[in-house]
Amino acid sequence: MKNIFLDSSKPRNIFLLNGLWEVISTSNDKLPENYESQIPVPSLIDSANPPTEWQNNKFHFYRLKIQIDNLNSDLNYFLKIYQSMYGTKLWINRQFVGENISCYTSQTYDTSKYLNANENEIVIRIGQRSDLPPESAVGKDLEREIYIPGIWGDIELYSVNKGEIKFVKIFPKCTENKIEFNFGIENYKFQNEEYILNAEILEKKTKKIISVNEFKIYFKSSKENLTFTNSIAFKDFIYWSPENPFLYELKLKLFSKNEILDETTKTFGMREFKIEGDNFYLNGNKILLRGGNIAFHRFLSDEDRKLLPWNLEWVKDLLITIPKEHNFNFIRFHIGLPYHRWYDLADEYGILLQDEWQFWGVTGEKNQIKKEFTEWINDNCNHPSIIIWDPINESSDKILQEEIVPEMKKIDSTRPWESVDFIEEHPYIYSLGMVLNNRKFGFVRGLDEVTKDSRPKMFNEFLWWWLDKNNKPTLLMNEVIERWLGKNYSQNELIEHQSFLAKELIGLFRIMKINAIQPFVYLSNNSGATGNWFLNNIKDLETKPVLRAIKEAFEPFSVCIDLWDRHFFVDEEREIRFFIFNDSSKIRRGELIVGVKSSDNKWISRKEISVEVLPMSDIVLVEELVFPSSIGENFAVAELFEENQTIAISKKVIHTFEVIKKQSRAKKIILLNPSEEMKQYFESIEISTTDYSGENLSSSDIIIVNGNIFSNKIYTSNMKIITEFVQNGGTIIINEPEYGVVGTTTKTIVDGVDLNITHRSDSDKGGYDSYVFAEDQSHPIWKNIHREHLKIFNGAYGGEIVSQYDVDFSVQSKRLASCGNNLNVVAVSEVEYGKGKIILSRIQIRERLIAFQSSYKTLFARRPDPVAQQYVLNLIHYS
Repeated sequence: MKNIFLDSSKPRNIFLLNGLWEVISTSNDKLPENYESQIPVPSLIDSANPPTEWQNNKFHFYRLKIQIDNLNSDLNYFLKIYQSMYGTKLWINRQFVGENISCYTSQTYDTSKYLNANENEIVIRIGQRSDLPPESAVGKDLEREIYIPGIWGDIELYSVNKGEIKFVKIFPKCTENKIEFNFGIENYKFQNEEYILNAEILEKKTKKIISVNEFKIYFKSSKENLTFTNSIAFKDFIYWSPENPFLYELKLKLFSKNEILDETTKTFGMREFKIEGDNFYLNGNKILLRGGNIAFHRFLSDEDRKLLPWNLEWVKDLLITIPKEHNFNFIRFHIGLPYHRWYDLADEYGILLQDEWQFWGVTGEKNQIKKEFTEWINDNCNHPSIIIWDPINESSDKILQEEIVPEMKKIDSTRPWESVDFIEEHPYIYSLGMVLNNRKFGFVRGLDEVTKDSRPKMFNEFLWWWLDKNNKPTLLMNEVIERWLGKNYSQNELIEHQSFLAKELIGLFRIMKINAIQPFVYLSNNSGATGNWFLNNIKDLETKPVLRAIKEAFEPFSVCIDLWDRHFFVDEEREIRFFIFNDSSKIRRGELIVGVKSSDNKWISRKEISVEVLPMSDIVLVEELVFPSSIGENFAVAELFEENQTIAISKKVIHTFEVIKKQSRAKKIILLNPSEEMKQYFESIEISTTDYSGENLSSSDIIIVNGNIFSNKIYTSNMKIITEFVQNGGTIIINEPEYGVVGTTTKTIVDGVDLNITHRSDSDKGGYDSYVFAEDQSHPIWKNIHREHLKIFNGAYGGEIVSQYDVDFSVQSKRLASCGNNLNVVAVSEVEYGKGKIILSRIQIRERLIAFQSSYKTLFARRPDPVAQQYVLNLIHYS
């Protein structure tokens, strides 16, 4: 029994009913007589002790008995449930009070006529998600299987006098030096009565009164519910921001004559967030959003979750302390709202929020969605921490975005809506997808197109490299790992690659001037599709190395080397761009050291440069680096210092190679419709070649077929000669035969051997490849080419090596190299045919053998690559 003392001298009494309730799960919808377990409120049904059979029962009944001392029958009493799922019904003293199918927003019940001065039994029944009616806006999550019911928000009982302030929505108008507040008042008693609303603005911490105002309100009849909008001038206020989360309170008192009827206080912050052109602005200043994602409702399925979401000390560390320590100022609540007190912490300590409804594809009917979206705004619009409303994830819905959201913008015009005012994008590149994309891929446009967008740009999901609390790959990593690490990898490589990708991609996106950057995912279900960034039991909040990498990548005063090539000639000179960022609100000055370091971290060459960067901007320096005189692995390095302290380091691997010397061969090489580039390269190293025009091949030992030439008349009309050439011991090297193919085709190479070529759509995974892995590194075609050398060639978008096609022989072949998800794409293979062989090589050497006029003009122009040159020679020598 919970005893409540009602103080009649107060205009409003609020009694928090959190704590232990009785609970039972049953398949019977009849009110239970006995209860078997206890459960803390708020929590989920799986927190009951002893556990209930909640998964096998449709209904879950909660009961609390209360005694209200000094009950006054002249007052009005309401029960408010802040968050309850799935589907709620309320009984008091075994009388049905009401029901509500909202699952994420508050619901209030008038209990005035059901309570008595003796013992009161409150029973709340919730159900299973699967039993919600079809109009429900409960939403869906394609990466979540378990939906655990529960009363997961606070419960309070409150009393008011003859009138009530039903709601208060505060909208700061900072540039107009005022606040606008929308409020509703219900009159329970009087007719033809004038009310007075007293409004005070106070500093929340000091309770210092800033302003006092009065408004007159007239009611014609009792039981009248009216809505009003007023404003209060508010000068010399202190802005709310992540750096200074200064809060105010609006205290409203409702009077009739000299009698106070109701009183309520709402917290708010004076802050203004808006879009101007292609930037976000907070309080009139450009702001760059850096942070992560919290998938609260996925986390509710985590086996280590327990009562942590309602432990506010733990939540403060998770939501505030750790993010701020890692240079976060922004969190997206992904696919679902959190426990409502999380917003209070964000307000108090200063974290910006993007609040996303649980729609990954819309569910429900228009009117119910409007109702629940309205409740969502009414519940949360006073939180200064919420800067963006987000109605839907990775999908679109015409009614939602073109009809419902515009109506919501009339309720709250102070915040932008994602997918209506700007769009978020999810570049799962360099992981699920290719290194870089210049076309639509999944939920991101081509990167060049993104940079041209006239609206703010948000990348709030990327980094498809998910490990669980034991640093083991999650389910969604099954196809991806081998694509980047090969077949044999260690756990340390898994961990290090996650950090590498985080820094590489964040650096790229900062160069692209992306306004909001949020890798995925800071918190989710450890055993789910994506894991999170914490080790072992989540209660300890032991951070993974990836968080430290993200912290470094998000450093406000930072540097990034804009370099994608990895292969260089000894003593080569190359102009490189260095980006220096300043995401802070003040000028930053420092010393930049750029140069080349050896693998043991010693400078081989270096240059010192003084830098100054204006607030919220960046500068670009173009410096010439001279690469080492000896072959091996080294690093291009940029180190940024401020007041003699190392602030940031950017590091890119470089492999240096000797220039290939002149070669000699006894037999002829026949080129069939090759590019002039191949012929010119062979000439430069004194290898003689002959263009094939149909002559006898007896004095030759290699034919190199370049590109898709199998319909060429010279080839088809001499098929018999070519077949005999291979049967007698000759070799055909088929180089990038898919180049220029549209769709699917099958081409005959020699009698009985076809080549099947198919372009893959790969609209949301896969794409081209930039990493290739040898099946046997000791094979002759990999002479002087190490494992690391087959990752990203010079030039092409993202160092593309193998195109987005499936190509293979129609007969059994030997795989020499692979790439792609699960390494299921053929990069190099060979077929024995008679005494000779046919080699299929899809590794792109095109425009990487010799220098062209455009080779060094743009970042992704193809240019000479010593590995590509070595590879071509290896193919010839092997043949």
